[in-house]
Amino acid sequence: MDLKFSFGGASPDQHDHGGAPSGIPLPFATKALASTSSVLELRARLDGDQVIGEALSSDGVAYTTSRVALQGTGTAPLAKATRSAISRAVAGLEAPMIESISALVLDLAGSEADVLTELGLAVNSAATPVATVDEKLQTRVGISVGTAIRFTE
Repeated sequence: MDLKFSFGGASPDQHDHGGAPSGIPLPFATKALASTSSVLELRARLDGDQVIGEALSSDGVAYTTSRVALQGTGTAPLAKATRSAISRAVAGLEAPMIESISALVLDLAGSEADVLTELGLAVNSAATPVATVDEKLQTRVGISVGTAIRFTE
């Protein structure tokens, strides 16, 4: 049996069975899954003995995830792990996406304000956002100065 395939550009008279019309795409073309949202948040959450940093769109697409184990108890180790998880998640993004981060969202089992204070940020828990990224934090994690920081709702 002689099998012949056409990937477009062939004329019908070149094949035994009438050939394939020119320019017909293959039927198994795929589409990449992607977000339809224009909102990208960086989230840091405490999960047992680790902090997970994720870049998530508002429709749930995760672009990058990092996990950092806690090295001790208390605010200082939690702040260090949180900063590291955020930094690693940011490092997993491409440059244009880093600039698209609209907020840093923290879910640290009630220690969010203490962690931000440990990181040198002024916190106003009654306001939304509770703080914004400053130059020092930008240098350490790569998120733009002025990016809103809020706690999970």
